[in-house]
Amino acid sequence: MPDESDVRVVEAGYMRWMLRANPFAYLSSESLEEVRTLHVDTDVDERLAQLLDEVIKGKKKHLVFLVGEFGTGKTHRLRLISEILLDVPTFYVKIDVDDYEASLYRIATTVKKMPPLKPLRRKFPRDPDSLLSIIKEELNKYDVAILMLDEVENIVISGTRKDAELFSEFINRLYKGMEPGRMLIIACIPPAYDIMKRLLGNIPHDKIEMRTISPEEASKILKKRIQHYRDILNEEAKGLNLGEPFTEDLVRKMNELAGGNPRRLMKLARNLLAMLTRELKESGKLSQDKILNLISEASEEKETPREKEEEEEEVIPEDIRPEIAILRKKFPPGTTFSLIEASKALEMKLTQTRELLQELMEEGLIEKAPGGRFLLRS
Repeated sequence: MPDESDVRVVEAGYMRWMLRANPFAYLSSESLEEVRTLHVDTDVDERLAQLLDEVIKGKKKHLVFLVGEFGTGKTHRLRLISEILLDVPTFYVKIDVDDYEASLYRIATTVKKMPPLKPLRRKFPRDPDSLLSIIKEELNKYDVAILMLDEVENIVISGTRKDAELFSEFINRLYKGMEPGRMLIIACIPPAYDIMKRLLGNIPHDKIEMRTISPEEASKILKKRIQHYRDILNEEAKGLNLGEPFTEDLVRKMNELAGGNPRRLMKLARNLLAMLTRELKESGKLSQDKILNLISEASEEKETPREKEEEEEEVIPEDIRPEIAILRKKFPPGTTFSLIEASKALEMKLTQTRELLQELMEEGLIEKAPGGRFLLRS
């Protein structure tokens, strides 16, 4: 089983396929600079394109649920929409909080295109009705607009039942207040969709289910990523029809082990390519039995710390990083603190500290603890 030191040893071996590194090192869409060049169309994209066309050209309005398990390509599709529709206002919001009001605040500041400012300089309403009005007004002021809400299961499932009800009511009111030429896309896992469908009642919507990929699609995805990084890292490699590390039979077996899940396929490809490269470097050849053993090992490999960090990478607005650094130094993980204790640590007035802590909660960086105290999220 290769660890990180093993991978570093065999980096030079990737040159066998005119690659300078493992093209599958980054699994999540958020880790990639762009997804368009790596995208492989499926029938999911055809349906999504049809609905987008009806909104952009036909001036219809749509509420669309993009439903699928983790790793099936929901975020990938949302990013793809933003990259392709350069002339259409698109707004992407990752719902990584489980509080109804905090989620509305995040949506409103996104569509309002507000830069991260100090809490004291930010004059922005916080009551839900005002936030809903801002969101509707901002979306309706354009000829066409698309709002994309990702990972809503964080509020619908991880939040309270009341949060789920209020958020679904917000979606209902927002959709009804949207003018033609608007599209609201909600990406979530199946259980979250089931909850929202029940709470939304008879509101019209389209459901697009993310399905498992076929062996042919898996082959295209792997080849496209390999060729993309090959072209970037070595201009001379373009069009040379070089040998590929994965045969069609091998891809079929990999896709079977991944259960047709694109993200699991990428992880398996990353691990297997590192193993194949190492084995070829050491022995110079591979037997069919050896390849099958390597596939089995690669499919069982545990998630690495680097992968976990990549998935959980936080984005802290630049202007509050100093305050976060002070709080993390003063109150280590697992340590709760009060408003007064934070005020003293930051050397700020209580009113200023209260507003800062509210913003940090909305950013998902701290959470409330029992007894009116606060806790930094690790």
